[in-house]
Amino acid sequence: MFLPLFLVTILLSGGQGTPVRSRPEYQTDDYYTYEEIQNYLKGLAESYSNQVKLTNVGKSYENRNLTTITISNGDGRKDNKVIFIDAGFHAREWLTHTAALNIIDKLVVSFEENKHLLQDYDWVILPLVNPDGYTYSRSGNKFTNEIIDCLFAYTKDLAVKCWRKNREPNKHGCIGTDLNRNFGHGWGKGDSSSDPCQPTYKGLSEFSASESQAVRRVLLDLANTGRGVLYLSIHSALGEILYPWGSEEIKAENYKEHEEVVQAGIDAIANGNFQFPSTYEQGPSHSLYVTGGCSSDYAYEAGFPLSLIWELPEERGNLTFEFHPPTNLIGELVDETWIGIRAIAEKVMDKY
Repeated sequence: MFLPLFLVTILLSGGQGTPVRSRPEYQTDDYYTYEEIQNYLKGLAESYSNQVKLTNVGKSYENRNLTTITISNGDGRKDNKVIFIDAGFHAREWLTHTAALNIIDKLVVSFEENKHLLQDYDWVILPLVNPDGYTYSRSGNKFTNEIIDCLFAYTKDLAVKCWRKNREPNKHGCIGTDLNRNFGHGWGKGDSSSDPCQPTYKGLSEFSASESQAVRRVLLDLANTGRGVLYLSIHSALGEILYPWGSEEIKAENYKEHEEVVQAGIDAIANGNFQFPSTYEQGPSHSLYVTGGCSSDYAYEAGFPLSLIWELPEERGNLTFEFHPPTNLIGELVDETWIGIRAIAEKVMDKY
């Protein structure tokens, strides 16, 4: 496992070499650990202190920090509209964190190329909602590039790698709550379970998990101040971009607007310079299955006019990898995701 490297840069001024603080280098040759994600964020905050602010918005059950990064253009305005992105609700969805880090890198390190995205908007990103579950999942099968089907993860080692929930103990000796069944909209409906031993266990009550409470705090803060415009939660691996509602079989009032915004992202990926571009589908979440307690429905109800679930793809060309893409595909997959999210953001900014 690599550690984030730090590049030392030299600025030339009046013929003199003046060393300045090193900046973190984002890499895509492997999956980051929780500690590496935290170190990367801290490095950005130190190197780009005028544009980057870190906030610990809560703690996981095992006492790991849940850290958001707020990215601005550095002009000091406090009333900018906000795009809020999170990733890593489900432990086994390893690529989601890297996709979130790639967005951060594009907005901070590649600011000059993307500064139009920060002219009147700030971006708030929580790259790892479920650090306990993710850390546990990474402790399983050590062969990162082994392709496995989590429906047939019959050995203990593979079951660890395919873990979905957080790590908070429940009764009957079972562990974990499905954090994306624990939100306070339609809680307990559809594809959520009351059995604490099931992967989709909804929790003891709405927002019973500290991790879902942390996401709620961010959502409500942005919604109640009128700043939150787009909520986007990165998941895998269905190759779909979804929007409300999920808890009932009706469409959101502004579903046409959701369709338009999402299509901009789908088209950008299709027209990108990729050998095997992902073919995304879109629609209301209930078109897959009805399920309650999801963050996207809650965000929309709370006041975000646009709320999306971005399901990363499970295949590339003729290779199906489900939740654990081989490391040689990480870079292309997250770059493709950025192309789509950037196009969506541009469309959102045109409309709001």
